[in-house]
Amino acid sequence: MALSEVLPGEPVTNRDMAARFGLHEQWLDRMTGNRSRYFCTEDSPAGVPRSTADLATAAGAQAIEAASVDPASLDFLVLTTASPDHLMPATVNLVADRLGLNDLPTFQLMSGCAGALQGLYTARALLAGGMRRGLVIGADTCLKLWPSARDIKTMKPAEIINFALFGDGAGAAVVDADTHGGPGLVVEHLFLRTIGKGRKPAQIIRWYGAGGAPQVPGPNGPNGPTSREPMGEEDYKAIERHVPETASAILAELTAVTGWPVAEVEHILTPQLNGVMTEKIREHLGVRPDQAVSCVAETGNNGNALPFIQLHRALRRIDAGIGAGGRVLVATVESSKWIISGMALRHRPDVPAVSDVA
Repeated sequence: MALSEVLPGEPVTNRDMAARFGLHEQWLDRMTGNRSRYFCTEDSPAGVPRSTADLATAAGAQAIEAASVDPASLDFLVLTTASPDHLMPATVNLVADRLGLNDLPTFQLMSGCAGALQGLYTARALLAGGMRRGLVIGADTCLKLWPSARDIKTMKPAEIINFALFGDGAGAAVVDADTHGGPGLVVEHLFLRTIGKGRKPAQIIRWYGAGGAPQVPGPNGPNGPTSREPMGEEDYKAIERHVPETASAILAELTAVTGWPVAEVEHILTPQLNGVMTEKIREHLGVRPDQAVSCVAETGNNGNALPFIQLHRALRRIDAGIGAGGRVLVATVESSKWIISGMALRHRPDVPAVSDVA
């Protein structure tokens, strides 16, 4: 089908993390619920993605091949990422070049957990405006978030959690304006909006210039030694408090529009933070294990790639005959400045592309 997922190299287990970085395997199991993740590294073997552009190119190529379409038939390319390889040139244009694409509009959206649906939302508007087919990619790497010293003793608790929480990956979808019978996953409803007015960000990723991160007070306060400001930080308490209730509201809105009771929907893609939190969200939503399409415990938190990977796995379930009816609900919550998005899809058999209803 016209969905893809790319995970670099071999899985890095909690035991591997413990051996490589001095973390405790049982602590990782208990705190994150993630069993493994995948990392791009600068010394990855030949043929294994080493960067966001590498991942995005591989995912795009696989989606094009799965869709059995001519790359020249693509009218646009959208890349969503929180970790571009450079500020300039835009990573999306590097990907276009590698895919052999030219003379078409390209878009790079700086996004977090809601990025995949931001990309599809943008694609839907382009299709409604007269374009016929496009490629949407979500990709992220976390190498830039790793402390340069890789020394666990110098890391703050929040950095240690992030170090173990995230993973690298990419996913893509070929989207098509054809609404006349055939192509596969049809979008019934898609919404996206910010709900962050007056609310503090719960996730911050920083960029630094040539001078690097500034020195800030360490754990002993202003009178103690300073340390480099971390590239990323998260308010896990705010995330834990607000994401489940927000996800519930997303599913309620999708149910109201489609008329599909949550209990009857075959495949539900819940927000992914880590294995522990994802399971709590599933239980809060009343989603049965057989309905839930979750991957974060295996792949790590891949940011913009996660919903594409979930969709790819949902489609594999449908192709395997799991969940007759093939209805899919997707809920994503981005806690950086609180963005919500939801999508309802239904499956049409024997179709090589994601088809969109204008």
